[in-house]
Amino acid sequence: MADREIAKKNRWQVVIMAVALPLLALFGVYSLIYLAGQDTLLQTTNAGEFVDPPLMARDLGLSDAEGRPVDGSDAWWVWVAADDCAAACRQAIGALGRLKDQLAEDAGRVRFAVVVAGPGAALDSMVVEQFRSADEQRLDDGIYIVDPPGNVVLRYPMEADVDAVAEDLISMLKVTRSG
Repeated sequence: MADREIAKKNRWQVVIMAVALPLLALFGVYSLIYLAGQDTLLQTTNAGEFVDPPLMARDLGLSDAEGRPVDGSDAWWVWVAADDCAAACRQAIGALGRLKDQLAEDAGRVRFAVVVAGPGAALDSMVVEQFRSADEQRLDDGIYIVDPPGNVVLRYPMEADVDAVAEDLISMLKVTRSG
């Protein structure tokens, strides 16, 4: 008789679990959706802002010093874009030297360039590549990260903290071996 009572009790436990677990799962999913809607969950940790709408480097009409088209692919790129490279631009380029030091062993995977609009002043004294953009397809002034397929991924203001740029770039370099 004791065995029947134990079996009856176990059946009720199974029934309760069969009803409670799906309800608990639904409550959990609802909570996650509600919290995500409140921007308190599933936030990104990058310091830069995503380029929206998505932008491909090949669509910018960039050309190098010899006039060859540049598509921004086959490497990670950090671009400093400016209408003309005034003091803020030159300061950002100087900060990129520190960024290269922070990348350590991944520094060889990243290339650096300045993107200027039209036939602006040359930056002969700077040790970065220089690209020119077509006037109708300019990037806003700032610092950009471009991935190996040529997607312009993140944008930072010209006076951005180089440590924040380095942190984002190092995170992206960790998760991919491309470039």
